[in-house]
Amino acid sequence: MNAALAATAVTATAAWQHRGRREQLTVLEAADLAVHAGAVHALIGESGCGKSMMARALIGLPPPAVTMTGTVHLADRALQVGERRGWGQVRGHQIGYVPQSTATSFTAAHTLGRQLQQVCDVLGADRTPVELLAAVDLPVNALELYPHELSGGMGQRAAIAAALAGRPQVLIADEPTSALDPELAEHTWKLLAALAGDGCAVLAITHDMTALHAAGVVDEVTVMRAGQVLARTTPAALDTAADPYLAAFGKEPAWQ
Repeated sequence: MNAALAATAVTATAAWQHRGRREQLTVLEAADLAVHAGAVHALIGESGCGKSMMARALIGLPPPAVTMTGTVHLADRALQVGERRGWGQVRGHQIGYVPQSTATSFTAAHTLGRQLQQVCDVLGADRTPVELLAAVDLPVNALELYPHELSGGMGQRAAIAAALAGRPQVLIADEPTSALDPELAEHTWKLLAALAGDGCAVLAITHDMTALHAAGVVDEVTVMRAGQVLARTTPAALDTAADPYLAAFGKEPAWQ
């Protein structure tokens, strides 16, 4: 199975001034990741291990004061994560991105319908906002709502709808079940699995292992620790992992 997206040797260094001295911290160190078409891949690890930083590398948008190096391979493209060249043609078209917060996806000033239409216009989408809502199981009347009027689950699905407008080959969702109750979290995972079933390569960055295991739709797992990739495995293999850090992410955490 060929990778739809692969990142190689991704390194990120954050820099700041402290008491007149320049301080640096390596937040990603030569990290590799491969996401396959038709699969749901979870990127997991303890808080602060570099998961969201890897997501920023994969969409070519490093945070301010962070220097990144490495290569992202996407179909016939090879993009340098620390450069701007080529990324504008990729984001939205070949890679769809769902940020952690709905507030990051939408502005409070306009209805969901208006904002989805703007996304469709910019990307030259071949689907209407109504069709995008249908793809994520949202009712058409949601188009009339403002972002603050959407429930947590509706907001998450709306953000996924916006990310799908350009029919991307790869969908990256950062903490897609954060702050959702178990039922809505499972529904979100099943939605991601349906997208993978249609051929999309889905990468979900998450710390919500309870929802991940309950949904049972994740095919592959990459585990990070302290800015490095520790293992590439499956959810089932985590239960029997010899490494306590890996085993802690299984259905029966090592600390129980």
